[in-house]
Amino acid sequence: MSATRAAALVIALSCAVAGCDKSSEGAVAPAPTSRSEVVAAKGPRPAATPSATHATAPKAPKQLCTSAPAAAGAPLPRMKVDHLEATGGASVGDRIPTGGRWTWVNLWAAWCGPCKEEIPVLRSFEQRLAAQGAPVHLAFVSLDDDERQAVKLLDSQPPGGLRASFWLKDGKMREGWLAELKLKTDMQLPQQLLFDPSGALRCVIDGAIDAGDYEQLRAVFSRR
Repeated sequence: MSATRAAALVIALSCAVAGCDKSSEGAVAPAPTSRSEVVAAKGPRPAATPSATHATAPKAPKQLCTSAPAAAGAPLPRMKVDHLEATGGASVGDRIPTGGRWTWVNLWAAWCGPCKEEIPVLRSFEQRLAAQGAPVHLAFVSLDDDERQAVKLLDSQPPGGLRASFWLKDGKMREGWLAELKLKTDMQLPQQLLFDPSGALRCVIDGAIDAGDYEQLRAVFSRR
């Protein structure tokens, strides 16, 4: 006797003893006879939980100033530049300071999100470097086209933030200044330009600086 017929006989005997509703007669589904029917009866398997072993590995810290820039050794352009100040703020002047110590030029713009986010990081680095015997000239240089947008950002800064900046206006001034350092006018911002105490360009860093970059920069600024 097959397993299917045996199961039907057991059900019939059970009904005879306990009584079954006539409306349910013939409603008993036959037992699954194939592997595919068994799988369908059990339903879909729950989705597998990702293993912790497949977690994304931490990103390696970026290496700064490991190669010479295209304009290595070039002096910081000595041409006069414009400047921007928060309302009622003091001017930074029309010449970017250089010589005697390292000069760190930060190229930024008010429309650049990473530029705004790194301002407090750069300010804190400037203070820490001075306290550890490696002071730098930190010069912010705006590449904004819209003066009003730049001044609005300066006005929004806290007392210890960026309240004044040098400014390379769009046009021949900006083009000439960047050309002397072999930089493109459509570069990605921010950019960091590091000039040694003699005033020569030694390093160009593409992108924003974060808190984890301090030790590498301190090592650079400790050189003579």
